[in-house]
Amino acid sequence: MTLITILIWTLTCCCFTGSDGNPSVTQSPAVKSAALGETVSLSCSASEGVDDDLSCVDWYQQKPEQPPKNLIYYVKKLQSGTPARFSGSGSGSAFTLTISGVQAEDAAVYYCMSGHVVNVAWVLTAASFLPLSPPVGVLRPTLTVLPPSKEQQQQQSSVTLVCLASGGFPSTWTLGWKVGGSSRSSGVSSSLEVLGGDGRYSWSSTLSLPADQWRKAGSVSCEANQSGQSPVTQTLEPDRCSE
Repeated sequence: MTLITILIWTLTCCCFTGSDGNPSVTQSPAVKSAALGETVSLSCSASEGVDDDLSCVDWYQQKPEQPPKNLIYYVKKLQSGTPARFSGSGSGSAFTLTISGVQAEDAAVYYCMSGHVVNVAWVLTAASFLPLSPPVGVLRPTLTVLPPSKEQQQQQSSVTLVCLASGGFPSTWTLGWKVGGSSRSSGVSSSLEVLGGDGRYSWSSTLSLPADQWRKAGSVSCEANQSGQSPVTQTLEPDRCSE
């Protein structure tokens, strides 16, 4: 089962009447992991009711290294380009964003923005950032093996291959190499795992081989292993890499 993680951050653009204090919003759940195709509901609760005439509640989505994108405005109106699986509902101080049939690209940070009037002045507040929870279960990493350059193959006595593994969970996946179907430990250097912003891990490993061994090897494979899981393997064939 493929799981994605939805992280929620609260952002309040506040302009409500009849209150001496600053408004706030609370979103729940703080972090949500969902299977592809599942229906997910995110709740937004305002400390003060939203003016029915303004209907000023918006939902935003933000993906890594991108600005927030408005999905829904006026509680339930879809912004142009927002997929139909997104919908908004609610009134007063309780509002909901629903994603019907979650897709992989829906993994993101979601913001609830509520509009009120405080002493005829605009007030902007933001809640604390909530840390991303790790994915649930075991996620198999994606492997990419980079062959040695043509210059290395033609001009140097040894060559270096690089294996990149990404999107795995938990951190205990290990990388290994096979040359011609046999495990290889000499000439191997592996990095520590790196935790990404999506709660998944990345790894890398390099293999140095004498150039003649590389040319004679029928295949060179990088393999990711995790207890209780079948290996993830990516294989290069030297003959094809030299073409």
